[in-house]
Amino acid sequence: MQSQISAIMNDLVQNPSEAMPCQVQAMSQRRWLIEADPGPVVQFELLDDGQSALIYATTARDGSGPLRASFITMLLLEDTIANSFTPYGVCSGDATVTVYRRVALGNATAAGIFRQMMEFSQIAAAQLAKRGIGLPGVMPADGHDAA
Repeated sequence: MQSQISAIMNDLVQNPSEAMPCQVQAMSQRRWLIEADPGPVVQFELLDDGQSALIYATTARDGSGPLRASFITMLLLEDTIANSFTPYGVCSGDATVTVYRRVALGNATAAGIFRQMMEFSQIAAAQLAKRGIGLPGVMPADGHDAA
């Protein structure tokens, strides 16, 4: 399954559709990202079970912007724990905040994965704004709930 998803993602990187508002970039053999403008950097990372992935966005708490580091790397660097919440989770460390979701890949298609990443960009932007972390051109970081 991992090789099938890798092939799908690498095809998105090498053959982007004109209908895609942003391009998929490969970060490693199991991690890809999109940068929707405006919005957070959304990453897609395959998990070892071969049947699921994490979609996540990590942003610096100091307002310096989105980060491109792996979610697992950030958990280790900040010595923090991520709990799973439905439909998404929020991991809040001293230096970063990450919004994430685990997705099943059973019937994954290129269009479906890309759509999930784009939709997650909106969820992440709203959740980061709720925590007072604004993204340039997206939502104010005034501490008021976006919902």
